[in-house]
Amino acid sequence: MLNRRTDNRRKSARFTIDVDGFYYYANKWQKCRIYDLNLEGAGLRLSQFFVKDDIIKIKFENEFEEFVIDSIVANVNGPRIGIQFVNLDEFDKEFIQKIINSNSKKFKLN
Repeated sequence: MLNRRTDNRRKSARFTIDVDGFYYYANKWQKCRIYDLNLEGAGLRLSQFFVKDDIIKIKFENEFEEFVIDSIVANVNGPRIGIQFVNLDEFDKEFIQKIINSNSKKFKLN
């Protein structure tokens, strides 16, 4: 029997960060706040209404570059949503790791 409570949990811990990001939904980029992050997904604060399984694009930026990742909404809690990244390549993972290393409020990873 499928246990939704345990099967829907994230596989690894997220790092607490506080950075600006953007999400693309309904043909428009909107600003959001990324409050936690790992190589599998992120937590966002935003004013848009989403439901589980909505597909959105997330844009990350730093002072030198930006990139866009496809994601799916995994959970919704009022103005906060949890997303899972899809179709990540090694470049995407390296960029996410740079963001974690430079913005994490926990310990840093290599």
